[in-house]
Amino acid sequence: MIDALLGALIAVTATTALLAAIQLSESAFEKAGGSYFIEGNQQSVIDDFEILNDAGYDSSLGSADRETLENDLSLLPSQLPQ
Repeated sequence: MIDALLGALIAVTATTALLAAIQLSESAFEKAGGSYFIEGNQQSVIDDFEILNDAGYDSSLGSADRETLENDLSLLPSQLPQ
């Protein structure tokens, strides 16, 4: 009788752990591929121009390097999937 209860307890624990792992992985997949360039986080774009400058590229308005960066950024998702 105790063996049956212990077996049931182990089965319930394993099932709960499995469901929690599935939920966690689904949450991670939903967030994957999202961009941190969401509304209200414009500081990160300014930081990207500073990184561009620090790397030796021209980040002045109208430069080819900056236009390339802006075009690449516009291709990224603008908000995380719902």
